Amino acid sequence: MPFNHTDHALNAQRDKVKYGSPKIKIIAPCKVENGILKLEQNEEDYYEERFHEISGPLSFFIPASGAGSRMFDFLQVELALGKPELAENTKTFVAQLEDFSFYKALSSSQKEKIASFTSQKELIDFILKDDNNGIGLGTMPKGLVPFHSYEEGQNSAFHEHLRQGIALSEKQINFHFTIQKIHEDAFKDALLNFKSKYDDAFTVGFSFQDSDTDAFVFDANHDTILAHDNTYLRRPSGHGALLSNLNALTEQYILIKNIDNVQHGSMAEPGIKVWRILCGILYSVKNELREIHENLDHKRLKSVYDEFKLFSDEEIEAAKDSAYLKQLITKPIRICGMVLNEGKSGGGPFHVEIEGEQSKQIVEGVQVTGSAQQRIFNSSTHFNPVMMALDTFDLNGEKIDLTSFSNEDQYFVVRKNHEGKEVTFIERPGLWNGSMCYWNTIFIEIPSETFTPVKTVLDLLKPSHRSH
Repeated sequence: MPFNHTDHALNAQRDKVKYGSPKIKIIAPCKVENGILKLEQNEEDYYEERFHEISGPLSFFIPASGAGSRMFDFLQVELALGKPELAENTKTFVAQLEDFSFYKALSSSQKEKIASFTSQKELIDFILKDDNNGIGLGTMPKGLVPFHSYEEGQNSAFHEHLRQGIALSEKQINFHFTIQKIHEDAFKDALLNFKSKYDDAFTVGFSFQDSDTDAFVFDANHDTILAHDNTYLRRPSGHGALLSNLNALTEQYILIKNIDNVQHGSMAEPGIKVWRILCGILYSVKNELREIHENLDHKRLKSVYDEFKLFSDEEIEAAKDSAYLKQLITKPIRICGMVLNEGKSGGGPFHVEIEGEQSKQIVEGVQVTGSAQQRIFNSSTHFNPVMMALDTFDLNGEKIDLTSFSNEDQYFVVRKNHEGKEVTFIERPGLWNGSMCYWNTIFIEIPSETFTPVKTVLDLLKPSHRSH
């Protein structure tokens, strides 16, 4: 009987759902002087200079499949309550409507139509839906919603990433966005619009989350659920499924950032400077490791450890064995910016124990269980803004297979509502969590002004998204 890959994957996922989300043991949060480096001004200047020694193109890798509708969820929620007097966020939205970049991009007739509305529902439907000549912001990908205004017009998050990425260097800059296939033409149109204004050297590529990575959905009895077309119901398995997209890039140096974390051009310089510093550190560390590899110099490895805290004490001790040393320094490297924790939900930098060995990892709250572990998690001083520079080549200049450095046991079990019933499915190990479990990792404190995500449309009213 031939091997059935679908049945094998289905049964493996069923077993994982039954077992539940694996938990990792966090030892302590990474803090400044204990897992996180805080650079002095002269050090920042040094690594920014080293950035300019990098030869060859850089590539940005930007997950951009998020829906713009999520930015406006609060409008639908508050409208459904039927109590306009309690809809504080909606009041703010309506009162400052003309301050939003998307409003400034409207035609005169569209603005006149908005002025004629007599109810919040009419206004919200017109803004979110694309029928009856509506604007259709709720049907757009978040990356194409107008974010920022300039004298010459409006820029989406997609445009801002291109604009600020090009400003990074006079070298060739490549961009890779992961998007939903349904929006491919819209992104390509936006790219043509951008290219008509800029003649810099850059390339842009798009890819989609592989549907083969979609997870099977199970009911309360761990049985599969059939979709309306009588096929297995499946759901996207999280950003960890993008590991294959990342692995397909051919550039050595890759910069990862989320689509909604971008600043107005007048506020962009700190972020551009941070990218140069992170890349300069990455370049410096790689050169050190290359020389260690040539001479199998354990003393020099120890000095790299002292300077960058790149390895654990146990790894440094084990690296007295030359075979282990070679294995240790030929892993992919990531330099991760970390901002001060200001109470936002999300992952952070921790010392963890996995399979009896300690390492630095980015840990999400859902990976933590028990009151003692939760207290350690809550004591974190820093937060992961997803701003990281990667080196995906080995010391011989060959491309590394990144899938070999993923920990497949760090999946997540997700519970959602489907047609009024709770269902479960798995998400793959997060792209910067379990999918990079066995990478060499350095955490660097970076300025908080480099982290300005747009989770709701009201975030666009903040100073980081306004002209200065």
